[in-house]
Amino acid sequence: MHRQIFITIVTLIGLLLAALVAAVTYLSVEKRLNSDVKEDVYQLQEKLTAELARYSEIPVVLSADPRLKRLLRVPNSPRLLKNTHQLLSDWNTRLNSDVLYLMDRNGLTLSSSNHQDKASFVGHNYNYRPYFQQAIQGDKGQYYALGVVSDKRGYYFSYPVWDEGSITGVLTLKVDLSIIERIWDQQQFDYLIADPLGVVFYSSRDEWLYQSLAILSDNQKQAIRASRRYGNSSLSSLTHYTDLASIKPLSTLSLGIQAQDRTRVLLSSTDLGSAGWRIYGFIPTSNIWPVVIQAVLLFATFYVLLVLVITAWLQTLKTQRKLAKLNDGLEQTVADRTASLEETNSALRKSIQQYEETQQALRQTESELIQAAKLAMLGEMSASINHEINQPLSAMRTYTENSIKLMQRERYDAVKSNLATLNELIGLVADIVARFKIFARKQNNDRKSRAAIDDVINASIKLSEASFNKIGIHIDCDIPEQGLIVNADTVQLEQVILNLLSNASQAVANEPSAQIGMTIDTHLDRVSIHVWDNGPGMDNSTKKHIFSPFYTTKKEGLGLGLTICRRIIEGFGGSLQVRDHASGGAEFIVNLQRLYDGDAQA
Repeated sequence: MHRQIFITIVTLIGLLLAALVAAVTYLSVEKRLNSDVKEDVYQLQEKLTAELARYSEIPVVLSADPRLKRLLRVPNSPRLLKNTHQLLSDWNTRLNSDVLYLMDRNGLTLSSSNHQDKASFVGHNYNYRPYFQQAIQGDKGQYYALGVVSDKRGYYFSYPVWDEGSITGVLTLKVDLSIIERIWDQQQFDYLIADPLGVVFYSSRDEWLYQSLAILSDNQKQAIRASRRYGNSSLSSLTHYTDLASIKPLSTLSLGIQAQDRTRVLLSSTDLGSAGWRIYGFIPTSNIWPVVIQAVLLFATFYVLLVLVITAWLQTLKTQRKLAKLNDGLEQTVADRTASLEETNSALRKSIQQYEETQQALRQTESELIQAAKLAMLGEMSASINHEINQPLSAMRTYTENSIKLMQRERYDAVKSNLATLNELIGLVADIVARFKIFARKQNNDRKSRAAIDDVINASIKLSEASFNKIGIHIDCDIPEQGLIVNADTVQLEQVILNLLSNASQAVANEPSAQIGMTIDTHLDRVSIHVWDNGPGMDNSTKKHIFSPFYTTKKEGLGLGLTICRRIIEGFGGSLQVRDHASGGAEFIVNLQRLYDGDAQA
């Protein structure tokens, strides 16, 4: 009778504790998964935003090509049309995009990279597409839809083609969904991306594609189907909500096309870009139960072991009381029983000791994992240091090594000079960081800027010569006239000179007697800066395409450096040219307007 009561009490306590463990585990796992999916959604949003921003800038760069402007001026020219077809096809191949096409002011496609395909865009009018309407107003266009001709999903990035202050056409880049799939494969949960109406246009579950998160009205469905943005999809609702705003603050949600088949999920969402898109990350709540079951089983095992230990202990006490009542004739038996009990107790102590050691090892492993996560985060932060400060840092190292040698020789005046130069280089590092902000800000070219040639050349040489001297390259500079002022921004002109010097140093890297030089020529109203080297030079084909976007002779690089340099110089009314130098290498010539004291200042 007492034994049955004991078993009943122990069982009830075990069930209550198991229920408590299950509840605490469920809440803990739910909280952790909510935090994980929220962090994962944020990381995915950051990656997608950066990827879309990178593609959105490509039409901005390519739209400035004068060959596009010539076709828009004479759209019926067969020769210009053929050349533009080939140009867009070459660009599209290099960019690995889906289609690149040019439209006139009315939205009619004049030229396309797929002009030879059956699904060619040439001759089709896309003036009803939002990305065309945004670009024709002078803004960047960005849009997602199914292609009307190709019936393929894709992102559209557009930018107007400006010609003498007016918009003459629109250049559009279409990218397929591979940019999302590359990022999506790295995530650990399921996701979907919805437009401002809640229509899912990308999802890790195919059955939810082109369905809506909230119930759409008949007018909304009719407008979506009329635009052909998502083809003829059913636009079924994945939830019972009629308002999309009601879903955004939720942390749990039932998702599914049929009400009876809907799955309860943990949910987190965030906005994506400025187009009104929103990313939703989710994980089924059913994923929590295996962890809960595992925790309950572990607790049950531990609880059974604890009950067995307590039972054994009570049985030991009972046995000891019985042994105390035995007579002297049972002393040997008592001794044997005592030895057996001591052995059992020793085994129990050893088990407890092993359990404590296991707990300590687990705590140590957890500490190491936390430390590894911290180190990984530090590694990601260190990777963001901009490589542009390498040159002044290299110069600072050279001056420091030189100062140590001069100190040993007690040449303190030279050490003082080197320290002053190091101080200037430290300021230059800060100036380089500021230059990125200046370079990224849109420049105002309506008024003249003034740049002193002496200051620009001296700053460029001082920034470069330390690292050049270390590898045996000397920069020869000839400035016949001091105090020259040109129409240019000082920082941007210095950026161009540094780029040309860097290219020259790479060209002469394998030359036994490497030489790099700069020569300044003056005219009545112009100043020419010549940057030359004695490297292998360029053939006619290279010189013809050297300023074209994405054209490069290097194994690594996007081929945009010289393109940007030319655009900077042309922005100040100047020109950037290349030709063969008498030494056998290449010579780049920067031509700028010369300014005098009476000219307007910026």
